[in-house]
Amino acid sequence: MSTDIVKTVKTDETGGDSANGGESIGFFASSGFDPYADDILGEDILQKQDKWSVSWSDLMMTMFVLFTVLYVYQSGNRRLILDDGPGTHAISETGSGKVADVNALHNPSDIYDRARQAFMDELVNDAVGVDMVSDKAVRISIAGDILFDTGLAELRPQARERLWQIASVLRGNNYIINVSGHTDSMPNHSEKYPTNWELSAARAARTARFLIEKTGISEERFFITAHSWHQPVRSNDSLTSRRLNRRVEIILMKERPYLTSSP
Repeated sequence: MSTDIVKTVKTDETGGDSANGGESIGFFASSGFDPYADDILGEDILQKQDKWSVSWSDLMMTMFVLFTVLYVYQSGNRRLILDDGPGTHAISETGSGKVADVNALHNPSDIYDRARQAFMDELVNDAVGVDMVSDKAVRISIAGDILFDTGLAELRPQARERLWQIASVLRGNNYIINVSGHTDSMPNHSEKYPTNWELSAARAARTARFLIEKTGISEERFFITAHSWHQPVRSNDSLTSRRLNRRVEIILMKERPYLTSSP
């Protein structure tokens, strides 16, 4: 220990001695630490703080990238469900260069799942029903009161939104489309529709016409049927049951239920 530093006596502002302070200074000097240095905090401490902030920035950037990817994925999935969806043809994977029928790549259960996703909200209140008719057909049933006013066959304004949703499902395949009209058992005696046969047929034709002319689905895929009140889903003994019986069904099937004879 340097005796010059240890025995140094510093006079404070009041003129007194600071022997204890001198001894402390001697201790710091002997250990190589300068208490009066400007960089008392040290560069190493600042560097540690910098490293901590860099790690935090990396974490935030990683989280930003993750949520961006999730958003893009969900947006694409939503467009697949609610918009036009996939095309109606697919390129063969065998290398032949021929265009394969998309129906070979989709089975009715795929269409059933997609239809239920498209009409998730409406399924809760029975406004739209989706079910498997058989292993080869999917049926989408729409309450008639959503599409038409009582006794009429002109589409209501809010019906167009439902039919556009249905079109997004229909365009995802090349299945045959049967549009089927149904009424309740209450007689219809209007001049334009003398019986429920005319009314159910007109409603099926009007629905098919909208899907063909407005949404661009090929008319070659369509055929219509009319059943009047003879295929009810409920008994016609209450207002609620009759409301469910008044409906239009859109049935997707791989092939027509009958074969046309060749000329």
